Amino acid sequence: MLFNNLIAKLERNTHIDLQTRRPFCLVGLENDMPIALIVIRPCNRRGSCWFINFPEILNNPQVLTVPFIRQKLIQNALDLYKDKAQSWLIRFPANEKSHIAIVRELGFQPLKLSNTWHSPQKINPSETEHYLCDSENNLVWQEVNTSNANDLLRLEQAAESSQLRQIQDRQWRDYLNPKSPFNKVLISKSNNSQIAIAGFVVHDILEGELIIKLLRDLAWDQRLSEAIPKILKNIELQPKNITLESSIEDTELTELIKSCSWNLKHETLLLGRTIWRRQESQRLIKGANQLESMLGRFGPQSPPLPTPSLEPR
Repeated sequence: MLFNNLIAKLERNTHIDLQTRRPFCLVGLENDMPIALIVIRPCNRRGSCWFINFPEILNNPQVLTVPFIRQKLIQNALDLYKDKAQSWLIRFPANEKSHIAIVRELGFQPLKLSNTWHSPQKINPSETEHYLCDSENNLVWQEVNTSNANDLLRLEQAAESSQLRQIQDRQWRDYLNPKSPFNKVLISKSNNSQIAIAGFVVHDILEGELIIKLLRDLAWDQRLSEAIPKILKNIELQPKNITLESSIEDTELTELIKSCSWNLKHETLLLGRTIWRRQESQRLIKGANQLESMLGRFGPQSPPLPTPSLEPR
């Protein structure tokens, strides 16, 4: 983290548009004692959107309050890249009302609700096997590469609102750097064509925890009822503590994950703050006439007659 902070500081102080963006960390001190920690990382390679991990309290403060410390850390994170970043994202459990009050005061707006799942008890690797393909249904799980990254981007954008897509400002290259073995795409092969119907995207990396987002195409494919449980079995074999995220509006996917014995931990709220502004053109077509001037000749040629009164005289 110290090395990443050094590289991030060089990136902030240079006027060169660097492709590599490093996460950085801020620590809150009270009487030279660390009391809080916040980690900020980029959401895309261009550094236009950054993700903030909600501040973690390391030690109980003696003078300042916890909400004040968290708010100051988030505000300092926003100020560090205010000249380069256009958008910010932050997430935490939806039932944390104190967290919501802090970030709403800083200008964050709710964007999305998701279900957060924990894997069941770890199983013995000898009790299962790795499922990466299903020749009977012409399905195969592929690691993300230059040929299928655009398909994964399409799946993610289909599950997001237009506002969230604009804030994240992601391209297919963002799935390649940094490369993760947990980024996968489920490809359906038929008639010499390949169609992506589902995917996994690493959403966040916390201390000792990996958060993966599960995506699927808009139309429900019945083959997912077999393909997704198989890949979830592989995830259960991993030594890391993995958390799964899915859309709260996707009832089919919710029931499928429940059937795989995954435990619903809580609902997660994603909030965003952006400086993007809609730019409206005053004249869409050069030389076009105003609507009032075009309708002017249809106006009345003489003043309107007074309306007769129906009241008794």
